[in-house]
Amino acid sequence: MKSLRRITRCLYEGSVFNTERAASSRRWRHTSRFSITVPCTNVADLIMKDFGKFSNKVALIDGVSGKSLTYGELEYEVVKYAEYFRQLGINKGDVVCICGSNVPQFAHVFLAATGIGAAVTIANGQLTPRELTDQLNVSTAKFVFATEDTLNKCREAVKTSNHGEGVFEIGKMPSLLSNAIHDDKSHFLHNDVRDDDVALIPFSSGTTGLPKGVELTHSNLTAQLSQIRHHAVIPLDSGDDRVITMLPMVHIAGLVIGLLNPLAQGATVVILPKFVPEQFLRAVQKYRGTFSLLAPPVVNFLANDPMVDKFDLSSLRDPYSGAATLGRELTEKMVQRLKLDGIRQGYGMSETSPVVMTDPPNNKQYGSIGHPIPATTVKLVDPTSGNDISTPGKEGEIWVKGPQVMKGYIGQPESTADVITKDGWFKTGDVGYYNTEGSYFVVDRIKDIIKYKGYQIAPAYLESILMSHPGVREAAVVGEPVGVNGEIPKAFVIPSSPMSEETLVNFVNEQVAPYRRLRGGVVFTDHIPKSPSGKILRRFIRSQQA
Repeated sequence: MKSLRRITRCLYEGSVFNTERAASSRRWRHTSRFSITVPCTNVADLIMKDFGKFSNKVALIDGVSGKSLTYGELEYEVVKYAEYFRQLGINKGDVVCICGSNVPQFAHVFLAATGIGAAVTIANGQLTPRELTDQLNVSTAKFVFATEDTLNKCREAVKTSNHGEGVFEIGKMPSLLSNAIHDDKSHFLHNDVRDDDVALIPFSSGTTGLPKGVELTHSNLTAQLSQIRHHAVIPLDSGDDRVITMLPMVHIAGLVIGLLNPLAQGATVVILPKFVPEQFLRAVQKYRGTFSLLAPPVVNFLANDPMVDKFDLSSLRDPYSGAATLGRELTEKMVQRLKLDGIRQGYGMSETSPVVMTDPPNNKQYGSIGHPIPATTVKLVDPTSGNDISTPGKEGEIWVKGPQVMKGYIGQPESTADVITKDGWFKTGDVGYYNTEGSYFVVDRIKDIIKYKGYQIAPAYLESILMSHPGVREAAVVGEPVGVNGEIPKAFVIPSSPMSEETLVNFVNEQVAPYRRLRGGVVFTDHIPKSPSGKILRRFIRSQQA
């Protein structure tokens, strides 16, 4: 049984998104020539609709233990999870949290929760208890499903949260399901889902400021999964493809591209807790992995580390990279070493579910983020004048429109209005340009967010912690480039009393997740440049350090 949502809200035809041209006949908006049709349904229903057809095929493999689960077994267990969730009092509109390193049961919790109409927020296992409490409060999560390595931290966070009712260890869930009543899939799905019902709440630093809860609806995710499976994006073969997933599934790309997309297409997903070089290489060789989502540091490892030569990676056909633009030299080195046809790059963010643009298949234009995916329109806007840019090679802010654009930032209507225009354009905060072929390139960021190994770090968050130290009068944090890993946070501080750099670095690092640490250190100064309104002028700080 399908949802009763208006069918017209779920059809994205090519004619609706035709390329528009300025009066000068030069192209000023770019849109995929492909159309998609999105089923009007719960996102769990979309993912699970073919589980019966793939019943005897392996769906999930624990890359550490080797334990596997068929699609038939996965469907059976998801329904049991859903029934147990109902017994806990989890209902439509409630929120549950998944926190920790990658395990196969992420699929169970996500599908069961969204299947009964609840939403899921995903939390990085590196968060401190204080940071996790903030996320639980903003998302209003009732229960946390944690891996063993984050269990104590999650319990501490739930105790101080406003809505938390309990913590469950994902690995021990089966023993709790013995009393759950097994029902068939059609009875467990909550089918009266509306277009704007929230299904997933990842946290993002947004275009500015502190971390924000991103509201992604069932409509956003069903559209995104329909876009990704298109033959011009990331199609997978249910009878042949084996996806090696080690990118954190508490990040939007790891969850959607590394888990939900392959399950929706009937591929086999080999799940690794995180990227451990030898473990990853061994998994590709053992399971004959054909696809993997690679962060730039992994590309660097594959291109340069001697260990790679000890393993047979010949099964890899079409690896994919995101989080940061790959340089041509590094990309070509990895492609040649592994004897690949190429490596494709994509572009997106939490606010866009996440994919917006991607290279076409067999692309050799390394450094480009490609073209808009189906049902997506992209344009460039001059940040100063606000005018659309119609000249190839001229830089501007990337704006996006499509069915995958978020509903908004949870509880922050003003922040939402700052990034989504009244006519539906999402302002990415990234500066780029396009060439005469319509291929896009990212060259800089308007926003001040620091990106380190794919993680997003808000300078304002670290500044707020620095300012809480009694010896700090003023503070500013900027990103310091460190090659393939992106940038590391570096602080500039005007002290109010003498102190050592080590003291201040330790003060911050003890309060934040490892990826947010002040790896660039602290520079003591007597001046931090600011605008007349008091806004920190980070670009001047960066230019002085260059």
